[in-house]
Amino acid sequence: MLVTLALAGAGCGGSDTTTQPPPPERAQQLPKLPKHWQAHRDRSIGFAIGKPPGWQVTRTSTDRGVHAALIRSPDHLLAVTLVAARHPQALAVPLEQFATGALAALPGFRARLEPSAPRPFPGTPLDAVQTVANGITKQRGIHERATLIVLRRDGIVNYTVATVENARRSYSARDRAVALRMIRTLRDQPVGAAPPPESG
Repeated sequence: MLVTLALAGAGCGGSDTTTQPPPPERAQQLPKLPKHWQAHRDRSIGFAIGKPPGWQVTRTSTDRGVHAALIRSPDHLLAVTLVAARHPQALAVPLEQFATGALAALPGFRARLEPSAPRPFPGTPLDAVQTVANGITKQRGIHERATLIVLRRDGIVNYTVATVENARRSYSARDRAVALRMIRTLRDQPVGAAPPPESG
């Protein structure tokens, strides 16, 4: 829940700006998914994504009404948290600034995370950047690697996706590779909208 609040609040607190009405939000079609992957759509948060076999998706909500998707690998060595923001304050923040601010704000570590310089996150139709940091958790003293990816559909929606993995387990790198492939399938889905027809 704290991670959800940190990701949702990353673009808040800026100065008020006068903005034009957002362009119409139309559902994006999912790409062709790898064999055995399943399409997962969430009309409350407003997204569609390809789900690998064995990965579990649950939805969480805070008392402030912020919704997030939690996606876990089958071995539970990696967790992905996804939050969507459609308010002008979030969309006005440059992607690089948004990414480093959100990653530095992630709670649960002994010291404030120090994000790497943001770099492009290719392979998606959305504008996207990523940044990484390493830290030690407060409760269990586990060395974890955190990756923060911000994907934006200009003027419409920001998706903030955080992956956290056990950095001491070498085979968690396999989970990370699958998670990044999964994140590249992320597509915009208007809240409450029916999905578009899939192409054959």
